[in-house]
Amino acid sequence: MSRPLYDKIKEYCALTRARFCMPGHGGGGDGDGLYASSRFDWTEVKGLDNLLESSDVILSSEKLIAKDYGYEHALMLTCGATSAMHIALNVAKERGGVVLAIGAMHKSFWSACTLYGVKACVSDGNDDKIFSKEKISAVFTTSPDYFGKVRDIESLCVRAHEAGALFVVDEAHSAHFPYSQLLPDNAAAYADMSIVGMHKTLPVYGGGALLCVNGSELYEKCVRYRSLIHSTSPDYLVMASMDYAADYMRTNGEKEYARIKNVIDGFANSLKNGVVIDNDDFTRVVIEFKGKDCHALCDELTAHGFFAEAAYGDRLVLIVTPFNADKLELLSHELNNIQLKESQGLVLPEPVHTSVADGECEFVDVDEASGRISAGEIGIYPPGVPVIRRGDLIDGEIVAFIKKYTNRLFGLASGRVAVIK
Repeated sequence: MSRPLYDKIKEYCALTRARFCMPGHGGGGDGDGLYASSRFDWTEVKGLDNLLESSDVILSSEKLIAKDYGYEHALMLTCGATSAMHIALNVAKERGGVVLAIGAMHKSFWSACTLYGVKACVSDGNDDKIFSKEKISAVFTTSPDYFGKVRDIESLCVRAHEAGALFVVDEAHSAHFPYSQLLPDNAAAYADMSIVGMHKTLPVYGGGALLCVNGSELYEKCVRYRSLIHSTSPDYLVMASMDYAADYMRTNGEKEYARIKNVIDGFANSLKNGVVIDNDDFTRVVIEFKGKDCHALCDELTAHGFFAEAAYGDRLVLIVTPFNADKLELLSHELNNIQLKESQGLVLPEPVHTSVADGECEFVDVDEASGRISAGEIGIYPPGVPVIRRGDLIDGEIVAFIKKYTNRLFGLASGRVAVIK
């Protein structure tokens, strides 16, 4: 077993007579209740290393995880993949020029661009001319997407490097890829930096993420920005779970994913309602219920104790891991006996983008937003990809969209819309 951080924390737990350091629970609590794991929740006492300047057990864990993922370096983060995105965009900004986003990007990309004044442009990846129009500091793309589809990142990498740009992949949903030959390859062979959300598909507590890096100079820049962006109180419980999960997957990944592939295949064949869509990542189970309301289906499942990852139009999204695969038989029975509601489907507006993207913003009621220019990004979460971006003209169709999906949107402020004055 190779769990340097987790094992050191266990050692300290055994040695502890009394803790007079943060966190305030002191490693105690109510035994098997909320604080059952509190003894693993530490701070930067001597011997447990410092995430923002790792040199001991945290660094050892980072090196092991980097090797798993095929990168030269890995930076552990406990503030989620969003913090990795912020670091990567700051590194890109240093290079000058614009950032090119190929395809849909998560809201964290656009939020970071706004916060740090990064100029970004968008392409579907088919316009080669865009690489010669402006100086491009970095090319960002997402692979796999929220629904388990992998992009052709090799060709994008070639074009990015030919343009003298960094190539950055948001592969937040790929944390399990390195641990089974049945799964797609991750981006390690191509990306200069990649963003990995370990907590999304591995047995890691919420917030556990990585920024993976190739190149020593780039790594030093990332370490610097981590120290500027990340909390000075990193969550040791989260880091311990990252260390533990990586070791577990090194030992058991191949066997476990072979097992759950068989379970998922059986689940797909057992469904009477809905069809499991073929995708690149078989563990991202996307079930299509044509003409049915999967948002209402999600609510019904919740009432019966089943919690799906998301509903998106007529599709239900499940994240299947070695730790929940055995529950698919129960879910199959539930889905085969549930009453499905009809739906008109999820209709997304097609905003008109304007050249007006700068200026002071104000907040207005939704009904007053028509004819105004959006000052921020708005979209359905999950998956967290903006439908309306800063600089888009808000028309009647967008107003109707916002009103219909208000309780599922990100980007509003107490139900109000940010517009440019």
